[in-house]
Amino acid sequence: MKIKALVESILAGVVSAILSYGALSLPATLAALALRRKMPEAWFSSSVVGYAHFVVVGISITIAAVACRMVYKHASTPRA
Repeated sequence: MKIKALVESILAGVVSAILSYGALSLPATLAALALRRKMPEAWFSSSVVGYAHFVVVGISITIAAVACRMVYKHASTPRA
């Protein structure tokens, strides 16, 4: 029973990471490009899109970890 719960939780984590990255990537890119247009001479201007994607990946991993933990707790509880 624990193997099934582990597989389900990992699958839920991967799916939620993919969906959250897909949902957050475009807005982060657009915000980074707007920031680059507003401050073209800033020290971070050349790699602001990379920084935005780094933040999006971090948020996606956090969402995936929370989803994985929630599904594992739900799936591993004994049912009556």
